Amino acid sequence: MKKILFILVFVIFHNFQSQTFSSFTTAGNLNQYVPVSFKPTTSDGGNRTFFITRNDIHEGRNWLAHGIVAITGVGYGWGSGGNGLRVDNFTYGYDTTNNSRIVNFLGRVVVSLATNDIVVFLRGGTKYYYTNSTITSNTGAYQDAAGLNLTSVSINDPLYNLPKGTYYGSTDITGKTSNFAAIDNGNVGIGISNPTNKLDVNGIVHAKEVKVDLQNWPDYVFKNNYTLNSLEDIEKYIAENGHLPNIPSAKEVEENGIGLGQMNAKLLEKIEELTLYSIEQNKQLKGQSEKIEKLEKQLEQILSEKK
Repeated sequence: MKKILFILVFVIFHNFQSQTFSSFTTAGNLNQYVPVSFKPTTSDGGNRTFFITRNDIHEGRNWLAHGIVAITGVGYGWGSGGNGLRVDNFTYGYDTTNNSRIVNFLGRVVVSLATNDIVVFLRGGTKYYYTNSTITSNTGAYQDAAGLNLTSVSINDPLYNLPKGTYYGSTDITGKTSNFAAIDNGNVGIGISNPTNKLDVNGIVHAKEVKVDLQNWPDYVFKNNYTLNSLEDIEKYIAENGHLPNIPSAKEVEENGIGLGQMNAKLLEKIEELTLYSIEQNKQLKGQSEKIEKLEKQLEQILSEKK
């Protein structure tokens, strides 16, 4: 009897937990991202995570799009202050004309300013499946009472096409900006959605210590085979180029930035060169001082003999 009751409880709990997926087809065409609004709230007023999925990359067209995205969002709701977004994006697909270009079916996620709706930009003309939410708009455009006005955009728009990964934001997660992003190649972005390095930070970094691994530390300056430019040559180089030799120009740094370790190494190289110049000048001054002292003694002797 206990075993039968356990099975019944398990079946009821499993059915309660199970999710039913519905399908819809987005407006527009495959070369667009179109806004679709979802209301992920329960009948008793709660919020919940909702899912959008495609389990077959060949449904509708070969290599179109597949995967799943889970979105946890709370809309702005006329200044509630509780708005926020978390997007777990595991979607994949290809361009319609170029099968080497990846186009994820998720382009952008925005919270509504006037309601608790979550607006999701999905690839147009494509069939999707969803659960845990209600679609409130699927016309290819979206507008709310607070003035949020969204329309379809090209899949080539740089603000769209979110890479696979996890994102956090407040009201808007785009292909360029989010509060935090961790994408599937291991790159992490703070203030940027598509980091191209292991850590990209769009802002100030405050740390107790930064350790940089480097090779070719500039002690080569002190080796006998190192060629030290003359000060005359350096003066000429500065007059022609406006910066020190082997140091990037202001324009280069503005355009490309500079590595912290690389800059420290270059600065040390110049310090070590200055040290060599100082040592050489000290030798010259010492030699001149000895000559002056010798001349002074000779002068004293001459004056003494005249007396």
